[in-house]
Amino acid sequence: MNRYTKKIDQFAAAPMFCCSILFLAFFAGTLHLFNLESPGIALDICNWCLFLLYPCFVVEAITHIALGSPRWKFNLLYCLAPPLRICARDQMTGRAIWFPILAWREVNKAFLERVRKSFSVPMLVIALLVLPLFALEHYWQKQIEASPLMADITALATGFIWFAFTLEFIVMISIEHKRVDYCRKHWIDLAVICLPMIAFLRAFRMAGLLKSARVFRLKSLVMKLYRALLMLEVINRLLQRNPEKRITRLEAQLLEKEREINEIKTEIAMLSDRIALKSLSICEVTCQDETQQKRAA
Repeated sequence: MNRYTKKIDQFAAAPMFCCSILFLAFFAGTLHLFNLESPGIALDICNWCLFLLYPCFVVEAITHIALGSPRWKFNLLYCLAPPLRICARDQMTGRAIWFPILAWREVNKAFLERVRKSFSVPMLVIALLVLPLFALEHYWQKQIEASPLMADITALATGFIWFAFTLEFIVMISIEHKRVDYCRKHWIDLAVICLPMIAFLRAFRMAGLLKSARVFRLKSLVMKLYRALLMLEVINRLLQRNPEKRITRLEAQLLEKEREINEIKTEIAMLSDRIALKSLSICEVTCQDETQQKRAA
């Protein structure tokens, strides 16, 4: 069974990676097109593509459950949230990830640094795309509202930016060892990702209960907050490119590493003392036994 699990894992790595990327892309389209007052055919295309892609994740989950793969429970999670499949660990060891061009790679510090560097410049460029997009939405607001095609294009452009941020976050959280610390440090990314989904779920639930105008007022308010977070994300990424800020962060990392080293040294000293005490007690017992034997003789 383990042999078949490994073969299926290797065979499905690239196709399922592509399926996960496409699912996330079409989900981004659905998420942002849904906010339009009169969504067109683009929303239907995204919804149908999601519907056609989803069975791939179900089939993979059923296959691994049938084979008794060690990490089959994660496939159930991918059925609930398919984009998380993008950087799934291997089924046998859980230490390797399939990545385009790199193929299967063990997750270590070198791999983490390589992926982080590969994302830094493209994500900064994508973050800067927010500025002309928001300017277009502000100055051409009436034209966009009057033209369904322009409304679709601007929604898809915003969706592309959200897709890029979400993709980066999923990849990084998959390979990071300290995931809680990563979420804490990148809370802006997390807010940018979650806010449109919360708005989507709330509006979807309220659509049948409230007047459409009230629903879209809610969406408008949430989208303003979403844009503010995106602007904050742009500023944050620009600051990270600043050498002085980089030095400050490296100094903080150095202090953290020094603290960890001191903790390790303290633990080593405690263990050494414990070993020394144990050796001393054994020596005392041995000496007492020898003394008793001499007295008996």
